[in-house]
Amino acid sequence: MAHDSIIHLTIIHEACNTLAAVYPRRTRVAAAAALLIGLAGCGADEEPDVTGSDATQQGGCATETTSGREGVDLLAIPPAKVTVTDPGAGERKVAAAAPDRGSPQAATLVTTSSVAAVGDEQAQTVEMPLEARFHCTDSTDVEMVLGTVTSPDAGLDGQLRPVAGSQAGLAIGPGSMPISLRLLPAESAGPEARLAVEQALLQSLQLSVPLPTEPIAVGARWRAERTITSAATVTQHIDATLRSWDGNRLTMDVTVEETPVNSVFAIPGSDQTLNISRFSNSGTGQVTLDLTRGLPVAGRIDVDGARELFGADPAQPLIQRTSLSVGWR
Repeated sequence: MAHDSIIHLTIIHEACNTLAAVYPRRTRVAAAAALLIGLAGCGADEEPDVTGSDATQQGGCATETTSGREGVDLLAIPPAKVTVTDPGAGERKVAAAAPDRGSPQAATLVTTSSVAAVGDEQAQTVEMPLEARFHCTDSTDVEMVLGTVTSPDAGLDGQLRPVAGSQAGLAIGPGSMPISLRLLPAESAGPEARLAVEQALLQSLQLSVPLPTEPIAVGARWRAERTITSAATVTQHIDATLRSWDGNRLTMDVTVEETPVNSVFAIPGSDQTLNISRFSNSGTGQVTLDLTRGLPVAGRIDVDGARELFGADPAQPLIQRTSLSVGWR
């Protein structure tokens, strides 16, 4: 990823060339990940490498919040409409949050995103240890400290090292639904590292599986629908089936399907657009939520897709393959 040459995709039309030229090679994977957002078995036995340097982040709950802090980037998460199609068999109950303020949650998020065209394939993997705490008095606020974030890409890995100790916050609503993300990067973190962290967190949150707020039982099925706006605006459907409910832990099988709401593809970094002639993006996975925790405790969702874009000449299209994997442990 850390190279100085310019992207060279095989694109004939001038607008398609703009898509390739607006990003230098050292940032093109992060840019590709930005395009992927919206076009688009794990355990928790090991403690991630997380160092909570802020005194307010010591202990089982957070005494202060990143909300309103100077330097915080606030990013909205598209809301999801949840519709239960089958409440399940047996005793039904509401999967209500029950925050654990006695101990922090140690979690690791791993995301891999890629965009490939003829003669050019870019992929980015980020592994992010997190230590999460509910606010001591506000159950809608989850405060997080980032550990040593890594990547198998040597150039990006070096950029990510200063991220350790950065803070983040997550506002959550009924059904454990994420509402907004707050990022407060460490001062020494560079723009490439900040973008990689932002993309990884947004990718994971836009694939989150909200829970119904009405009583359900094992076997329940529901659909979460959200509209995600990025280079293309898409309607995302996540269909979930509750496979098990053990104490506070719920495990769901999920399928994902995304469809564009129109044919417009906005080229990031410019005022130009392309047309979408063909589009597909779908995937499957499994996610485990703990009602006492603010982040998923296990799971993985893999989404694969393709899109055909064209400018003034439909006979000269740009065909891209996309993929996104989000994993929690």
